[in-house]
Amino acid sequence: MFAETSPMAAGRQTEMVYRRCVRIGEVSIGLAASSTNDIRLTEELEAFKTETPYCDIEISIEWVRELPRSEGRRLFDSGSVWMLYADDAGFIFDFSTPVLGKQPYKRLYVNKDFSAARLLLNRNCFSKTAEVYPLEYPLDELLVTNWLALGRGVEVHGCGLADHDSVGHLFLGHSGAGKSTTSLLWKSLRDVRVLSDDRIILRELENEIWMYGTPWHGEAGFASAERVPIRRIFILEHGEKNEILSLSGNRAVAELFARSFLPFHSHGPLNFTLSYLHHIADSVPCYLFSFLPNPSAVEKILDFCR
Repeated sequence: MFAETSPMAAGRQTEMVYRRCVRIGEVSIGLAASSTNDIRLTEELEAFKTETPYCDIEISIEWVRELPRSEGRRLFDSGSVWMLYADDAGFIFDFSTPVLGKQPYKRLYVNKDFSAARLLLNRNCFSKTAEVYPLEYPLDELLVTNWLALGRGVEVHGCGLADHDSVGHLFLGHSGAGKSTTSLLWKSLRDVRVLSDDRIILRELENEIWMYGTPWHGEAGFASAERVPIRRIFILEHGEKNEILSLSGNRAVAELFARSFLPFHSHGPLNFTLSYLHHIADSVPCYLFSFLPNPSAVEKILDFCR
């Protein structure tokens, strides 16, 4: 899979005897390390644990004394804690923060199809007693989002609700649009299950579009590993009254696109994501929902769906 000179192959000498797996949106991630301390999961990821001998994405975890600046070609600067580089073997994600020093505190080498990765943890940035979570956000989300973009699905900025009759409502919105407010309103008034109040994964299953909960929750803190088929998609906007307007064609796709997590660094995955959003808009009715942040908004949706 990789030449022995590749950074991806350099860790094969290390014996990986401990393993842990998670599954997010039917994307399985396996962690392998020489110590149980190196495969800890965050509290959010604990609900997504699974057991499987083979995962979609396999990661080996190692410690190094330092991480000098990457020699790869820079592709993308997130403006936050991570930067993306590329080399002949695949991609390199560097994670840095001034709080932990000038060097990256961890580096992920991943192959081009996002099936195998090597995660290096910088001892200069972590004390020996500090708890380290290798998949700590945003690394887990970056892996899943990029894996999906290779022809498998898409992550969107939204909250997903499963009503007691298993009807799936997806509410998409930018930050501040009312996703957490919507989740709390429905939870207080109805017997609903909230898959997430901030990030949802969309994938096709048996000719239907399904939504999957994720561990990347919003202010309301809802995160579930559950999945349900979507019946309707609502684009959230604050308004002076509760109003629902039908969206179709390019307008629907544009609204979905603006609230999706996109692999801007690569033309192929970006083109797939755009075509997949067209498919979703053709498969699921889409609406613009201007709403008041009170129980009347829930009644408006229920009346509309009857």
